[in-house]
Amino acid sequence: MTDVEVLIVGGGPTGLTLACELARRGVTFRVIDKSPEFHRQSRGKGIQPRSLEVFDDLGVVQDFLDAGTSEMPARIYMDRRFIAELHLLAGVHARPDVPYPTLVLLPQWRTEEILRARLTEWGGQVERGLHLTDLKQSDGEVVARLATGEEIHASYLVGCDGGSSAVREAAGIAFPGLVSETEHYLLGDVEVDGLPRDGSYVWYAADESSVGLALLPGTRSWQFGLTVRPGEEGAGEEPSLELFQRLFEQRTGRTDVRLHNATWRSRFSYKVRLADRYRAGRVFIAGDAAHVHPIAGGLGMNTGIQDAYNLGWKLALAVRGQASDSLLDTYERERRPVAESVLKTSGASMTALFSAKPLMTFLRDRIILPLMRSPAVTKAIVSRTSQLNVKYRDSELSVGDKGKVRPGDRAPDSPCRHPVTGEQSRLFDLFRGPHFTLLQFGAMVPGLAERLDALYGDGIRVYQLEPGPPSKHYGAGRGTLVLVRPDGYVAVRTRSGDAVADYLRTISATPRVSSP
Repeated sequence: MTDVEVLIVGGGPTGLTLACELARRGVTFRVIDKSPEFHRQSRGKGIQPRSLEVFDDLGVVQDFLDAGTSEMPARIYMDRRFIAELHLLAGVHARPDVPYPTLVLLPQWRTEEILRARLTEWGGQVERGLHLTDLKQSDGEVVARLATGEEIHASYLVGCDGGSSAVREAAGIAFPGLVSETEHYLLGDVEVDGLPRDGSYVWYAADESSVGLALLPGTRSWQFGLTVRPGEEGAGEEPSLELFQRLFEQRTGRTDVRLHNATWRSRFSYKVRLADRYRAGRVFIAGDAAHVHPIAGGLGMNTGIQDAYNLGWKLALAVRGQASDSLLDTYERERRPVAESVLKTSGASMTALFSAKPLMTFLRDRIILPLMRSPAVTKAIVSRTSQLNVKYRDSELSVGDKGKVRPGDRAPDSPCRHPVTGEQSRLFDLFRGPHFTLLQFGAMVPGLAERLDALYGDGIRVYQLEPGPPSKHYGAGRGTLVLVRPDGYVAVRTRSGDAVADYLRTISATPRVSSP
């Protein structure tokens, strides 16, 4: 007899996103976290556009937009001389198909706070101070043992417990990669006197050292960050406010700026690691437990959020016996290549910005920074890190005809007339919720909606769309059918109602998907 259907270990952004996904689907779960209290650390401070679309689906995107900001100029200094003010997000505007085009800057503790509040509305909570020490599994369940001696029986267990994941270790999943023993980052949250609170700052020096201060929206604090290499000042010291102040003054020459009230101080190594698998029987890993990234654009946190979004609907069908076990295997096959790509992107970004190699310094100062002043270049950078271009085209869950929007592509938004109410609406409004969505462009396939409703109930919603903006954004002619997955990716593009029914039958162990 299981205690819960899913046990989630780790209550950060990844674990909270997964918990929200399961909660709204009526899946029983527990979320445990070893920390005795909720933290107030900035950590990953950028919510990328694709994650904002996830939060739109969860009904909390406005909370993030209200709490954060996309207007944050970066002031760049070289050898203590001002050389550029970069507006990376300027000139990037919402489009009908992309309602959230830029990242939102927000400290991670606030991201978690918003997600916890949403989870509470759905009846869930994070249990603090509970540390997993071991697990064992059989064909039917996972048994997790905690440091308190408690055992939790679950149908599935998901480790969202960070780079030093106890779940990953207990499941015997290898975690190869690069860990630098010599190069370290110092990070912290501090208050700052002596700088205008209307932007962020980076100072580079001829000796290839650097230091940065990033304003944290909605707080009085800034995130302080710099790289320390062997032989440099502070290389062997523990993070402290005094060390931050001393290194800041040495690297910037600014003695008129005072750092104080350090609420977080941290040191960590440069790491690039990727788990060799994401599943071991009934145990899964997600987020930093599966992939560890350098600190560039918050890509690690955002990738973890989308890991959870991909896994959540599949787990929900599996625990209800409404999907074949092979559906769960698609989680790794779809998400691991994404992490592999993100590792390359974030690693290259860190090298370009902080490398001590003369060639990279030349490229950064003479080519990269001048180019970043160009609106066209900054738009390209924002687009590359937005994760809106993640595709699952090679997945077995992506079938059917090619087109402007292909199976495996993100399903774009578009203004539309609501097919039921006739009011002005958006496709994202139709997608929102734990269901598949079938868009019929033009004439209805006779009897298809009734047939799918009889088989799958609330698990699928069928809408007829007349010619208009959605047809343009999808490149869909009259008679085109587009089936959209619960996580907002195109599953099927076809002109055959039978093809849609066959697809749903293939991934389901039994029909009749239901939602609370």
